[in-house]
Amino acid sequence: MVRRALILKLAVIVSLLVAIPTGISCSSGKAAPTAAFAVSYVAGELLVNEDYIAGTAPFTVRFEDQSSGEITLWRWNLGDGTVIEGSDEESRNPIHTYYTPNTGYVVSLTVRGPGGKDQRAEWGIVTIFSCSEAANAEGNQAIKAIKDCLNATGKALLDSPVVGWDGSPGKVTASGKDAADYLGVWRAFKATYDVAQNGTITSGTDVSWGCVFWDPLAMLGRGGWRATSEMAST
Repeated sequence: MVRRALILKLAVIVSLLVAIPTGISCSSGKAAPTAAFAVSYVAGELLVNEDYIAGTAPFTVRFEDQSSGEITLWRWNLGDGTVIEGSDEESRNPIHTYYTPNTGYVVSLTVRGPGGKDQRAEWGIVTIFSCSEAANAEGNQAIKAIKDCLNATGKALLDSPVVGWDGSPGKVTASGKDAADYLGVWRAFKATYDVAQNGTITSGTDVSWGCVFWDPLAMLGRGGWRATSEMAST
């Protein structure tokens, strides 16, 4: 009888322990959100649209929230001193214009929700070129497009040398391939380039950049744009 009574008492104790919560927490029990975002072009001189987006000032972009989880507040630091915080759609996906050249703004997004907060920062996701940087970016795009075109055909030579290529289709070609199709961002160049049959850019003519001059020794002999302030030292 004693043993049976003891078993009954133990059963009651176990039942009570199961019924009592193991701990008390102020947490909502919800998981913290995960911050993520992307950027897209809106307006301005677009020069690069690959892993990052770049152009010349003024340059307008849209930041797109791609975070997951329950979120009640978005806080953006856009890298140029601009901070946007709120719970509305404009705060979630802000549109912003950059006015100052920078080799790569650091943009961060902090999201908050009932379960906590999370932050994501991206360096260089938006780049604003100076005039000479933009001109060289254009020249680099032209060089890369010609190289990619030749590689696609397996040929060493273009169909013919070209004078004054401005990025237009149908001018720099190799066995049915068109170098214009390999430009990351198609647009009429601001400068024109003379292209030898082996694909080398031999010279460039500054049409409207205005702040740079063509240096035939730049970029390993392929030529490049340099700031006019450097002319006195060359």
